[in-house]
Amino acid sequence: MPQDRAGCGRQVRQQRRAAPPRRAGRHRSSDLVGRSDRRRQPHCCGVPMRSRWVLALVAVVGCNFGSPEAQTIDNSCANDASCPVGVCDGNICIDDSGASVDVAIEVLSSSSDLQRVTPASWAFAAASISGPSTRDLVLPATREVVGSVRWDGFRVPATLRFVRRMVGAVAPLVPVAIEVDTLRESAVADGEDAYDFSTVLVAGETYDVSVLPSNDMVTAPMQTTAPAIRSLPPIYMELAVDDGDPSEPFRFDVAFPAGLADGCTENVDIGCTLEAEVLSVNAEGELPEAGLQVRAIEKTTARVVSSIGETDENGRFAIRISDAAADYLIRVTSSVGRDPFPAVSVDPDVAFAADPIKKRIYIPRLTPVQFTGRVRDMDDSPVPGATVRFLSTGIFGGNELGLEGSFSGSATTDAEGSFGVELLPGFYSVTVTPPEDVENTWGVLTAESLVGEEITATEALIVPSQIGLRGWVATFRDEAAVGVTILARARLSEDLGARSQEAVSNGLGAFAMSVDVGLYDTHVKTSSETGFAWLVEPELVMSTEAGDSVRGYRLDPPIPVRGVIRTGAGEVVPHALIRAYVLTSTTGAASRPIQVAETLSGEDGSYRLLIAPRLGDE
Repeated sequence: MPQDRAGCGRQVRQQRRAAPPRRAGRHRSSDLVGRSDRRRQPHCCGVPMRSRWVLALVAVVGCNFGSPEAQTIDNSCANDASCPVGVCDGNICIDDSGASVDVAIEVLSSSSDLQRVTPASWAFAAASISGPSTRDLVLPATREVVGSVRWDGFRVPATLRFVRRMVGAVAPLVPVAIEVDTLRESAVADGEDAYDFSTVLVAGETYDVSVLPSNDMVTAPMQTTAPAIRSLPPIYMELAVDDGDPSEPFRFDVAFPAGLADGCTENVDIGCTLEAEVLSVNAEGELPEAGLQVRAIEKTTARVVSSIGETDENGRFAIRISDAAADYLIRVTSSVGRDPFPAVSVDPDVAFAADPIKKRIYIPRLTPVQFTGRVRDMDDSPVPGATVRFLSTGIFGGNELGLEGSFSGSATTDAEGSFGVELLPGFYSVTVTPPEDVENTWGVLTAESLVGEEITATEALIVPSQIGLRGWVATFRDEAAVGVTILARARLSEDLGARSQEAVSNGLGAFAMSVDVGLYDTHVKTSSETGFAWLVEPELVMSTEAGDSVRGYRLDPPIPVRGVIRTGAGEVVPHALIRAYVLTSTTGAASRPIQVAETLSGEDGSYRLLIAPRLGDE
């Protein structure tokens, strides 16, 4: 684990209070120690004796973490007698406790010569494993899918996105999207065999397809040449790939309706071109707004269902609405470099009711406010380089019929921790994300602030300190697990901006890191060459109320899953990426997959996954 001198110093500081491995006999896979356990430790001079002992050891070995002689973990064995826990199988100690784990497997194709006959990804339903298991994997048959994307016979530059529908036992797994761009020129000669795109999909499967016009130019009869994204709406389709002759391409052609260029009317508002004006209004009167981006979005799905238009100097715009669009809103947003303007969602049924012919959108004109503030830490020191984000989702306060307005802005603090940002009047949620700094361990702050003509500054924003997450990793042989990666993977949350963190265990198997308040899945990741499995502790809550957390992890003998990956025709698949998942859920929540292993298939298509006999919280 190479480190420079500065890195060595940081490692010493991070490991200062970590505890050594406890003895690990035939007890549970995860030895989790909490705050109450630390309080029972004997103390000396105000410091727990065990912590003082570890500090002395770290001081001795701290700068040798990257030395060639550094200890590494090894689960190899010659016979059962060399396994204090478990039995020897395939030259590693494996689990013999009878533990059972339900494991789902995902295979992602490689860049081998078999790429045209293997799916980009395929998921195998969870199956129970206990003890050494064999699971040969046969990938489904595929078909080449080719087709054209046209409007009135003219080629349309676009990106096609195929997402397989995951049903049944594999529904909790996230499908891998397949994206393909149309060719600059049609492949093959003109005629029935010509095509604009080609990809490989699984025969007999159903895909959700998004056809997204690109920024390349498109031309149609009687139309001015323009970027496709400004001429045509996205198309959302369903594609069922036939179980046919795999040697014959499956044809999938996309055609935009010719009538999209026709103007919308009072009675027709889809499959047509909508023309309207955007005007800002205040007590001084109306003004046309130029340089605004306009599109239509579905109310229920928030999918874009129109081309993208831009208002001219008269505030006028034109967008083409998909013929399959359901109830939609008109979304008006600002352009880069433009004066601050709210993002506005407009209900056309309300906005155009008074004048369905001229179709005018009136948006209240708001005067921007130069808003300033400072970011400080708990010691009242400035926090430079922090990103301060403001978001208001009710910029009009619910007072404008048919309009919903939002506004966002951001700034970065200077060397003194100060910032300034131009905002519109309103009530904002504020998120302060400091730079990650080992020395300062600044946490993420969420706050609220009112901005107005007379409210142009906020009191100091005080970022909290991160919470300490430290502990140790040991093997079932009572050895310190050296060089193991401990990843605290933040679960995504709209309310908390927690960031993932990772550390590497030192020569004592100890690790330490600082994390934000939030919810984490903690992965103790080992290299497959060590013969150990990953250990995962899901849903670790880090909170200010609970304070620092100390975790003790033990790497037990794994459950091996071996097999060979083949195509439907029987050919072995080398260099494929294989991932293993367990499905877990909390009360009342849907199952979610947690990755617990990963490996590559060999030249002969063989693979070996090492699975921990239980999750870290069991």
